[in-house]
This record gives sequence, C-alpha cells and structure tokens, in this order.
Amino acid sequence: MMTNERRRLVVEGGSPIIDFDNKAFKPIPEEGIALATDAMRRGVMYRYQPKHVDDCLTARFERDFAAHMGLKHAVGTNSCGSAMYIALNIAGVQPGDKVLSNAFTFHAVPSVIHHARAEPVLVETNREWGMDAEDLDRKAAESGAKVLLMSYMRGHVPDMDAIMAVVEKHGLFFIEDCAHAYCTTWDGRRLGTFGDIGCFSTQSSKGMSAGEGGIFVTDDDEHAAKAVLYAGSYEQLWKKHYGLDAALMDRLQNEIPGYSMRMQEVTAAMLLPQIPRLDVIHRIHTRNHALLRSLIGDHPHIEVPSPHPKAGNFHDTMQFHLVGMSTAQAEAFLDVAKQEGLPMQIFGIRRNARDYRSWTYVDAHRDTLPQTIENIAFAVDLSMQPHLTEDNVRVMARVLHEVIDHVMG
Repeated sequence: MMTNERRRLVVEGGSPIIDFDNKAFKPIPEEGIALATDAMRRGVMYRYQPKHVDDCLTARFERDFAAHMGLKHAVGTNSCGSAMYIALNIAGVQPGDKVLSNAFTFHAVPSVIHHARAEPVLVETNREWGMDAEDLDRKAAESGAKVLLMSYMRGHVPDMDAIMAVVEKHGLFFIEDCAHAYCTTWDGRRLGTFGDIGCFSTQSSKGMSAGEGGIFVTDDDEHAAKAVLYAGSYEQLWKKHYGLDAALMDRLQNEIPGYSMRMQEVTAAMLLPQIPRLDVIHRIHTRNHALLRSLIGDHPHIEVPSPHPKAGNFHDTMQFHLVGMSTAQAEAFLDVAKQEGLPMQIFGIRRNARDYRSWTYVDAHRDTLPQTIENIAFAVDLSMQPHLTEDNVRVMARVLHEVIDHVMG
C-alpha cells in the first residue's frame, strides 16, 4: 500500500517534475474583455436593455453561433443545464415520465432530468465511452420512453448511424448534450445538428469559456420560439432576437412560462470573439492529443481506445484505461502523479460525479450496468487545455510513464 510520503521520480531540487498547469482555463480574448467592461461601465448587463437588436451583444452572439453551427436559431441561457431543462419542457416531458440518457456522463445531466421531475433510464457505454446503441434500443423498447437526452461525454462520439436508427425506430425526441462537443463531427457533420435540439456549455473548462452559460440550438422555428419564452422573454421583448416569426411569437407569448434562464450581456461579450477562436484551439487540441497518444499508447498498462473512423473529436481532454492495476495501485497512480504536478481523476473511484453509482437521487438501474462499471473502473481523465506546447506534452508523457512504472514496482 502506498503511503502519503512524497516519492521523487527524478531528483530536481524537490520540486514537481511538471511546472505548468495543464488544467489552466482559457483567458477571455482582449476584445471580449473590452466589450464586457464597456457593458458594465454603461450599466447595460441585461440582454433586453439595448433599444435595438443590433445593439444587443447576446442577440449578436446567438446569431453568430447559429451561423457557426449552420442552424437557424441559437438562444443564450445562463447554463447548459438550463438549456437542457428548457429542451425537456419543449419535448413535453411531464413528472414521472422516463427519459433515456447516458449512464456515463456528468451528474448535471441526470440532475436536469430530476429537475423536470422525470425518471432517468440509464443506457450503457462502450469501451470508448460513447452510448451503446444496442442497449439504447433495448431500453427504449422496455421503458416506453419517448425522449433521449444523450451526452457526448468528454467529446466521445458513439456510432451515430446506429443511434439515429434507434431514434427513428422508436420515434424519439432527441436532445443532444454537446457540452464537450464543440467542433465535433460525425462523417463531417457537426454534433448538435442531429437532434431536435442541441445544448452547449460555456462553463470555464469548455471549448468556449465564460465562467457559466449555455446555448440552445435548433433548426425548428417553434422550438426556438418556445426556448426564447422559457428562458425569460416577456411582453414583446422577443423582438430583440434575430430570426423569430412574429405571428408565432404572438401566439405563444402567454402560453409559455418564463423561467428566468437568460444569458446576460457580460457573458455574451466574453463569448462573441471566442467563436472564431474555436477552430484555432481545435487544431491545437488535435495536434497535442495525437502527440500524447503516440507517446503513451504502446505502454503495457495504458489502453487508449480508438474513436470511430467517422468521428472527428475536439480532443481538449484525453481518456485512457489503466490496464492490469488494482484499485489501490490506481489510487497511488493519481496521488503520485498529482505530487509530480499532473492532476488527474479516475471516473470509477473516489465517488466521482461522473460515476452513476454516486447519484443517490437516481434509483433506476443502479446495479444493472456492468458494461459501464467496467468501462469507467480504471478510466483516467486528463485535461489538455490549448496553452500546452508540444514540449509540455512530451513532459506529461514522461511523467505518465514514470509514475506508472513506479507504482507497478
């Protein structure tokens, strides 16, 4: 059993081997800082304060992000959880309804289903951490659920051809949780455009960073109209959005409750200049991920599963399985790596919020997901933010090798 005594892998004056923060979040571009401070100085933080839509930073962000996605509509919200909650309401989910979702995802997703007073039906994951289409088909038939809220957890993409076949077979209302899936594609098509509704996050660790925030996207005019109203538009404030149908808005105006889940101007200011930055950081992530994979993929105690050949990933994190280790050795791996300046987590240990067994508010299928348990048991999660250089990545690979070799004796 490892102790808490510090172990030096390399003698370097007692300092950790790694002297950079691989998890440091992306700074806001200077243009975004200027837009945000200007909005604060003018006292214009509420999205509906500007007199004209062209003066509304949130409306401009929505328009530009919809164009980035190749969709008709985007609606800014105060979190991705809010965007998903609005989506569940648009899907018609009622208390007690069953909603199909990932067994492997962050606890915010089942929490949103709980917020709607619905019941999650958890679907197994495959070795590469995407949703298992065969289990989805089986669970849809057994549960009778008519809504699928599917996460691309850590940007991992399931076989979308198989998933869409199940969606069509069972007539599922499909909501995509794209919190981790910026610039992520299937056969060249962006994720977030496959379902009825897509939901993105702008929390600090995500592809676009504003501390908090979410984006609801759709090609459906009525879904967009309802999302604007659910988010908190009232009277005729919807006129300060782009691309909404006036007759539709007038009809729906007082039929939809407002949940005060709007994005605000300072958030939108920080995000506007980040849309063109996405492609830049995507290239950095892809380069660094490929380099790290080439350096660690042949280690006998590391398994880096290959994504589906049709999937194009964002690669802002790396996940790999530790092979041939006990739980005690895996915990020692985390402890020693952290001492050396490389913090990581393992999804299946230490009551991780991504382990469905820790969601005590979810009763269904707690002990009936052996595939997911196996695939998260020794799954390591490593952040790879875009400030990392190739030299940084090489040092990370060296530490991973040396820590594993040390732990394994």
